[in-house]
Amino acid sequence: MGKIRNDCSIFVAFGNKKIKIPVNPEEIEIQYPTDHNTYDVVGKGEIIVPRKPSLKIVSWESFFPGSRSDPYVNSGAKAPESYEKSFSEALEEKTVCRLIISRSGTYDTNIQCIVSDFKTTDKGGEPGDVYYEVEFTEYRDYAPETVSIISASEEEAGEAVAEPERPVETPTLRVGAAVIANGKYWYDSYGSKPYGTANNLATTVTRIVSGNPYPIHIGSYGWLQESQIQITG
Repeated sequence: MGKIRNDCSIFVAFGNKKIKIPVNPEEIEIQYPTDHNTYDVVGKGEIIVPRKPSLKIVSWESFFPGSRSDPYVNSGAKAPESYEKSFSEALEEKTVCRLIISRSGTYDTNIQCIVSDFKTTDKGGEPGDVYYEVEFTEYRDYAPETVSIISASEEEAGEAVAEPERPVETPTLRVGAAVIANGKYWYDSYGSKPYGTANNLATTVTRIVSGNPYPIHIGSYGWLQESQIQITG
């Protein structure tokens, strides 16, 4: 865990509402847990069977400042109760949000997550300031995939009678279209920060706004240009 410099910006998007953390924490902890299994095998001893990584966990401690004129307070800071309300409501309502940590000159963190823990503390001698601890846990979509099962009789019938050829449909850009995205995607269709980077990202088109610099919105990520996507279905 290292010190977070002033050129690091932390944003949390709760649906259409985006907030910027007013005071950067001294350190941010990002855990990359695993779920590997170990077994004792006769003649070999202990072995490990690798499995997919577990959910990332991001946490830090900081405070919401009562005074917004101090030099360490980021621009656009609001009253402490505004932040406390956003985090506590997201925790209670299990809101899926997006955490974006933008680090100048290095890598960015951009994940879907939920607020898994949040608590505040009032300290004597520091009126107006609200100290807090927050923890985010990565969110993964768990909607089941639909699988078509063909019975033996249907398969045999298909072999006996050849299905006529169907015309090949050219994929069109539309809401709901499956796409592969590459390059930077932005917070809004005008190219506002923060941004993330897609690398052969398989997702879907969720919104189209004609006439804006970045008119295509993908998944729960952000906005980009039509030239950055390949329509696959």
